[in-house]
Amino acid sequence: MYLERAKEARIDRYAGPYERWVLSPELGRPYAFPAVRRPSPIMAAILDGSGDPHLMGDAEVRVPPLWSAQGDPYPAVPFAFRDLGGAHDITDLTLAQRLDTLSKDGGAARIRLNLPVPEATWPAAYKPDDQPDGWRAPAQPPVTVIGVIDDGLPFANRAFLGNDKRTRISHLWLQSARAKNVDRVPFGKEIVNAEIDALRAQYGADERSLYRAAGAIDRDIPEIGTVLDGRASHGAHILGLAAGNGAFIDGPELDHRIQIVAVQLPNTVAWDTSGFGKEMFMLSALHYIFCRADEIAQGTGADSALPLIVNFSYGWNAGRHDGASVMESVMEEMLTRRRAKQPATAIVLPMGNHFDADMHAQITASDFENGPARIGWMLPPDDHTSSYLEIWLPEGLDTADWQVRMIPPPGTVLSAGDRIEITADDALDPVGDPRRFVEMEIDGRNVGQISVDFDRGSRWRVLVATIPTAETGTGRRIPCGQWTVEIDPRGGRPLAEDQAVDLWVQRDDDPRPMGTRGRQSRLIGPQVTGYGAMSAIASPPSATRVAGVVGASFEPARYSGAGIVRDRDTTPRIDGAIPTLSATSDQSRAIQGARSIGCMTGSFARVTGTSAAAARTTRWMAGNAAAGQNHDHGLVNDTATQETAGNPILHRARIGNGRVPL
Repeated sequence: MYLERAKEARIDRYAGPYERWVLSPELGRPYAFPAVRRPSPIMAAILDGSGDPHLMGDAEVRVPPLWSAQGDPYPAVPFAFRDLGGAHDITDLTLAQRLDTLSKDGGAARIRLNLPVPEATWPAAYKPDDQPDGWRAPAQPPVTVIGVIDDGLPFANRAFLGNDKRTRISHLWLQSARAKNVDRVPFGKEIVNAEIDALRAQYGADERSLYRAAGAIDRDIPEIGTVLDGRASHGAHILGLAAGNGAFIDGPELDHRIQIVAVQLPNTVAWDTSGFGKEMFMLSALHYIFCRADEIAQGTGADSALPLIVNFSYGWNAGRHDGASVMESVMEEMLTRRRAKQPATAIVLPMGNHFDADMHAQITASDFENGPARIGWMLPPDDHTSSYLEIWLPEGLDTADWQVRMIPPPGTVLSAGDRIEITADDALDPVGDPRRFVEMEIDGRNVGQISVDFDRGSRWRVLVATIPTAETGTGRRIPCGQWTVEIDPRGGRPLAEDQAVDLWVQRDDDPRPMGTRGRQSRLIGPQVTGYGAMSAIASPPSATRVAGVVGASFEPARYSGAGIVRDRDTTPRIDGAIPTLSATSDQSRAIQGARSIGCMTGSFARVTGTSAAAARTTRWMAGNAAAGQNHDHGLVNDTATQETAGNPILHRARIGNGRVPL
């Protein structure tokens, strides 16, 4: 069995549940996205805890520009490393060897592997402290900086020109572009304002040729690909709504003195909807924007840090949802530090789009009154990607006797690995989170993995990962239909009346026409609720969380994520983060979505979702800051709705404490 071989090779020493599944050829790697399956000696990673990534042996380590690096260490550090030991592929087999020196003497640092980095995006020389070639100070002193992190960013679009016909995009990091020989970013390419204007002067209206010349369209690197060769992209829509000016953008015109710093994530981040592998790229993007905002202030003689509003319209569904994940803890620390220098600093996050998708459930004490609690998990037919279900136990619960069992649809029998105890496996190396792995098998062939880990030393999580239900040429597939998840305390400590076990399904559909052929799984049972179906990275206390409402009626958009609510039918109480505010994401029930630019100047598209609501909020906050107002000036408090006004707790959990007046 793979499990026994893994133990012998000490692979499980570092591998968390997603890393072990996605990077293991015998488990889920054949069903991962092309960028994961393609060999590369370069890997992105997160060092969660204290430590220095540069201590890694036989590797070239690059840490991206970190904002406020002179302060106390951050809870986690993003980095990328190139194997110098002769490996051509970073897989589970090289994991222990490459990372061993980072956890000497039983150190507390936990390595979280992310996605591979294409070799073509690795500059020959990384010089983060160099002065930028080609950057020029704007003609007028800037008043605010807008940061945008997304995919497919049309940086040459005329929507981002100032009154002087020069670009307002000051700095741009294309994280998966073909690298220059020397750069200030560890991978990909940085482009600054004068370079963008020179490209516009050279190519004129032929923006597609401009993007090819800049490396923003590249068929040979799937992580950047041909997104900008299309009519529209998520990034075009969000960048336009948040920071653009023009006839196709809903909202008042922005002050032309507002500068823009943007980061284009790898397409891989959009392809992989599981949440695995994104944190390094996203945290690096946040640090980059914070750093470059300071460079703009210094380069223009500003007396202090400029107001900074960052739009971050990405996320995933399953996770802790308590503000204590790696992403959330770093975001909170960055916000706290910068607000001490400039109060007008915000990270704007969408609530997510899965309120009505049956992707969240709560198991309470009453569900155990007649024995183990059970809930259905429907795996659809012809799903070509892995499916993921996370089960989170309450913090502080003693789970010593608890067990989770997977019961297949009628007619299917698991020959091994149908259950797991919620305790650590003492046979595994103690470095890293306490954990346990069980492999689900049918007739001796792997069809899934059940894992347990004590995430960041504070909460137990059970993750169930399955292979596709479709035949994909590997000779393995998992039967489709309704599986049953059984949660059994087995006489152990029961849940208290105010506690719950939360289940979240990861998004598994094709996010855009990416050709993944994924189909969404869902939960079935009376425990299913949309309250709590929100982005897994939207719970930092200081973040600005945005729900979506229908512009014509101000009622919640049917899909807009909501905060966790306990005891909904009796005395509802909020348990965790809720939307800070709401903004229009659909014009009306009949006309869905918000209008913004497409990839090429003169084109436009409508996109629906809380990402649009977040971008509207970013625009509004930046406009306020530019006008010298508090960034939440003018928040409207008339958000009563037909759907939830009858219960003020449910009302707040869906749309927050006010509405953006746009």
